[in-house]
Amino acid sequence: MGFQPFGYRFEIFASLPPAEARAAIRSKMTGIFDAKNGARGWIAGPFICLWFSAFDRYGPMLFGLISANNFGTRVHGRAGSDLNGVLMFTLLIPLMAWLLFKMVSEGQASGGQLLVIALVFLVGGPLIYWSAHKERKDAEPLERFLRKALAQPDARSKSTVSARKIQEGLRLNLNGEYLEGPVTDAAIQSALMRVGNRDFMIIESAPQDYLQTACRDGRYILEVRKGGPGEHYQAVRNGGAVGGAAKANDTLTYEEVSAAMASYALGDSLPSLLRLQPMVSGQ
Repeated sequence: MGFQPFGYRFEIFASLPPAEARAAIRSKMTGIFDAKNGARGWIAGPFICLWFSAFDRYGPMLFGLISANNFGTRVHGRAGSDLNGVLMFTLLIPLMAWLLFKMVSEGQASGGQLLVIALVFLVGGPLIYWSAHKERKDAEPLERFLRKALAQPDARSKSTVSARKIQEGLRLNLNGEYLEGPVTDAAIQSALMRVGNRDFMIIESAPQDYLQTACRDGRYILEVRKGGPGEHYQAVRNGGAVGGAAKANDTLTYEEVSAAMASYALGDSLPSLLRLQPMVSGQ
């Protein structure tokens, strides 16, 4: 893996023709001014731009190109952290170099001015690029949104889910706010798609009975509460990761958390790949 301050490359294939692919993406996008996190943005012809937050303009972003191929549609591009800021800083480099040349050649540059410019570009520049490289995976929810939006529904999976009845009385809480509407499998998955870095989500059956997840640096933790303080557990993995790599048994992949939430909503035990261990006091 190389240095990737301009985000990582992604490529998605869909069986839909490009016009239907664009319509499918638009139909699932969050409103641009929606206060809650979620994939939002614009599609102009073959170009697509998505971002995650209505307020954080330096947050995760995705730029891509939608084109036809032999299978239907190909969407490819880059996703990363603060792509607009990194691009703007990069475009400023030749401009500042030209201005510096003019100032020096015309004798207008003082020692203090040269020092400030040097600090900005020799110290600030590497910090900007390193931060963008380090946090590029914050954009994974945007790529995941595209894959979900373009995926064709599995009829067998859909019929299985609809045949199972979700528990009554459940409530969804996203970043401290209860979501309106009935709790369905689609509502749970939609809310989970809006959990980005440093966000959290709760499925609550009672004030002290719930399952919650939080995202930290592209990985997820999962906790279960079954009553009082002594009934607070963390879900850990029994074996290898499902649907992606994870660095430790107490950090989970999106697919593992999605499966656990679906099981919890149905009143089932957690998937067999997970087990619960008591939370340590103060954890």
